Amino acid sequence: MPVLARTIEAAGISTVLVTMMPLWAEKYGVPRALGVEFPFGHPLGHAGRPDEQLAVIRRALALLRDATTPGVVEHYDQPWDGDFDEWRKRWHPSVASPAVQFMLDRAKENAEKRRAEEEQGS
Repeated sequence: MPVLARTIEAAGISTVLVTMMPLWAEKYGVPRALGVEFPFGHPLGHAGRPDEQLAVIRRALALLRDATTPGVVEHYDQPWDGDFDEWRKRWHPSVASPAVQFMLDRAKENAEKRRAEEEQGS
């Protein structure tokens, strides 16, 4: 997403990214980003809540208008309405995708390898 935003900006079109991962926006240098503390899959808020969604869009547009330097990351101060953990779990599929399963298996193998190395070293 940062590369796309920078490419669009290079063409003379201003961009703002609404993201649940503002740390990555800062790290990879998007021109402007609005960080929301919402569950994945809900960057603008709850489905069927146009008032909430419009509030996020308006804040993002205000950031687009007001940001005077590149790399501005602003945090949206409205909390998620509802049980965040319950909504976060809803987003996850019941079965991991092949790519996610591969990464989980790899992480498990690496952890087991480190544990075995630590046991041999002690």
